[in-house]
Amino acid sequence: MTYDQESRLGAEDEELDLLCAKSIESSVSTILDTVEQVRNTVLEIWIQNANLQKHGVSKKDLAILQASVKQLILAADVHINGAGFVAAPDVLSDAKLYLEWWRQAAKPGSFIPLKVNLDEQSDTFYDYPNMPWFYKPRDEGTGHVIGPYVDMLGVDMYICTFSLPVYYDDIFLGIAGADVPLNNLEPVVIPHLMKLSKQAVLVNDDFRVISSNTSKWLVGDFLSSFQLSRSSNCHMISLDHSVENWRLIVFKE
Repeated sequence: MTYDQESRLGAEDEELDLLCAKSIESSVSTILDTVEQVRNTVLEIWIQNANLQKHGVSKKDLAILQASVKQLILAADVHINGAGFVAAPDVLSDAKLYLEWWRQAAKPGSFIPLKVNLDEQSDTFYDYPNMPWFYKPRDEGTGHVIGPYVDMLGVDMYICTFSLPVYYDDIFLGIAGADVPLNNLEPVVIPHLMKLSKQAVLVNDDFRVISSNTSKWLVGDFLSSFQLSRSSNCHMISLDHSVENWRLIVFKE
């Protein structure tokens, strides 16, 4: 094979890698759309509250999210376990900490509110202001996907949390988010990875494996800088939009 032929094949492979990354982005867009619509509904609540000149938004005002969240979850192509709004400390008029979050129950089509312990003096306090899916969007002003991780004090399952910051008049109100169990996310991603002839993994911003097309890399495995350096001939693509902290890595060797 000549140098030109090798170069042409290399360029074609990189085009396939890029196509794979775009396909993954497209497949998870329904999750991002759900979170975006939750954020828009939260903003509508604050705008309406301001127009009515009420003295702050209360937990009761957020109750209208329930119907919207349920409808969005049922309409999503990817099976979303739960979604909602998590308020920044002291942003509500009648609660320091609060979340309006609904998740699917065992019975198809039924939902239950997510109940967590918000007592700051308790050993099982759900300290969400210090959880990455909350503080990263708050601190960086962009969307994030956190996981895979086990939310021990929340939904108690292996999940990825998609979250977007919510602002009104430059005030951080909290995050809009959605939880997707990893076993629901993998069937969406793996078919795209399997179209590649080389070993490939999808990793988060910590280089922890979300999905792969080979048994060499298992979900939750960590790719160290040493491991990546040993395979210098790899193609790494950062995904766009709110999953820009995900990377597709295709090993050429």
